[in-house]
Amino acid sequence: MTTIQLTDAAIGTGLAAALPPLTLTLEAGEITVVPVETDERPMVLSLLIGGRLALSGGSVTPAAEDRRSSVALVDTPFASEPSAGVTLSIVVAEELAFARRASGRRAVRAFLESHGLVEYASVPMRSLPSNARVLLLCELAAQRPGVDVLVVTSPERHGGDPAEWLPALQALARRGLAVAIITDSATSRLLKAAS
Repeated sequence: MTTIQLTDAAIGTGLAAALPPLTLTLEAGEITVVPVETDERPMVLSLLIGGRLALSGGSVTPAAEDRRSSVALVDTPFASEPSAGVTLSIVVAEELAFARRASGRRAVRAFLESHGLVEYASVPMRSLPSNARVLLLCELAAQRPGVDVLVVTSPERHGGDPAEWLPALQALARRGLAVAIITDSATSRLLKAAS
C-alpha cells in the first residue's frame, strides 16, 4: 500500500462529533503532520486510519481490513501505548515477538545497541526521554511484517522538543514508509518549522 486517502471522513456529526470531517492523504516516503484538537481526537483519528473504527460519513481508501494489516499504530493511548511502569527491555521483547523475530535477551540487547539505547534497557517507559521513546516505538513497529504506514499518536504528550524526535521519523519516511504524526496545533507548527 502506498496511499491512504481520507475524504471528508467523519465519526459523528455536529458539535458532538468524535471526529469532524477531515480530508488528508498519506503517501509512501512522506511525513504528514495532522493537527487535531481535544484529548480524544488524536486517538480517534489514529484508530480510524488504522482501520479500527467505522466511519459515519465520508470515505477512507483502501478498505479497513487492508489498513489493519499495513498500518501500525504507534504509542496510541488505549490501543498500543506501553504501560508506564514496564521496562524498555520488556517492551522490546514483546514487540520483537509480535514482529515474529527473535525476542530473547540477546536479540533485545542487539536491537537496543543498534539504536544507541542500551543504557535505557532497565528504565521504565515513563522515564524514557521522548526522543528515545519515539525512535524506539517507531522502529519496533516498522519491523512488523506487511507494515508500510506508521501512525504516531500525540508524541508531544511525553514532553521534550519535537525537533529532537523528528529526524527519526524523517529517516523512516526515507526508507519508504508513510508516516503520519497526529498531534496538536502547537506541535504541528513546531514540526513544520523544523522540517
